[in-house]
Amino acid sequence: MTITFKDLTLREGSQVPGLEITDDVGKRVLEGLARVDVGRVEVSFPRAAPREELYRHAESLGLRTAALARAVPADVDAALDVEPDEIEVIVNSSDVQLEHALGKTREESLDLLRENVERAVEGGVAAGATLMDAVRADNDHLRAEARVVRDAGGRHVTLADTTGAGDPEAVRETVAAVTDEVGGELAVTIHTHDDMGVATANAVAGVEAGADSVDATVGGVGERAGNAPLEEVAVLGSEHGDDVALELTELVPACREILDALDVDYEGKPVLGREGYRHESGLHTAAMLREPSTYEPFDPERYGAQRELLFGRGTGRGGVRALLDAAGLEATDEQVAIGREALRDAAAERGEPLSREAAAEVVAEAVES
Repeated sequence: MTITFKDLTLREGSQVPGLEITDDVGKRVLEGLARVDVGRVEVSFPRAAPREELYRHAESLGLRTAALARAVPADVDAALDVEPDEIEVIVNSSDVQLEHALGKTREESLDLLRENVERAVEGGVAAGATLMDAVRADNDHLRAEARVVRDAGGRHVTLADTTGAGDPEAVRETVAAVTDEVGGELAVTIHTHDDMGVATANAVAGVEAGADSVDATVGGVGERAGNAPLEEVAVLGSEHGDDVALELTELVPACREILDALDVDYEGKPVLGREGYRHESGLHTAAMLREPSTYEPFDPERYGAQRELLFGRGTGRGGVRALLDAAGLEATDEQVAIGREALRDAAAERGEPLSREAAAEVVAEAVES
């Protein structure tokens, strides 16, 4: 299967308390997204922040733009004013949100959805709808909403796990309910949040259940615990054999650049954090000198990252022996002991472990002297 994306870093990022995204920063984000060839970006909620300069910059980079609008005429009109390629009309779908967030019945919400998707379509742009809190919504109501979007001229429907309350099984059930109803007539997108720490797994589960696309943000940037991270979904899908519609060799460096522009730390994050590619354990490095996949879930170079094998105090005999073997030197027990002591001394002198190249040089020099 093929996984395609719509990136929401700018729009979701604008909802993060304390995260300010100026036009200059936004342009750098868009340039990074173009670098990985993400294709589609949701730029803003124009009723609150038009950001017209960013729409035009995205277009200049060859990115397809989307604007967000509630199922309210003034929102749709504000979105039309920034001339996006498509408009995403959002509506509450679960009973708890219909009652307490929207204050409408199911039937009234269907009327709002129909009127505003039609308004966007009549405005001359492609339109779709995000069904909020879909995983907690009644599946019959979701199917009714999907039919309304289709009949109003919409092209896609997005199923949002707005509160991050779902798990992969629930997401599969929700996606299947809608794809069984309108699959082949509307494209289906899955939109997940990470409140329970399973946004990535939920997004991939949605694709496995028939979703055509994934909403994601770089580094998982987004309100509360964030969204499905673009880079995690891409790597997980790719490693599971899916065709991922991104420039994967640019994935890590481009995402790091985007988060640098946003001043968001990523060192502790999967895929992006450098510590994920650094290995110092004697057991690990010895094996990885022979076969890197022994302790790696994927080849980092495939995604534009680099592994670091580090040597020093924790390096055991196996690691030194592997270094000597790689250098074409005889690895007797005596030479291994000499090399190991030299590594420890060098690391202590520098105050940090050595790279593979530096370690090989230290060991070779020690045993040859």
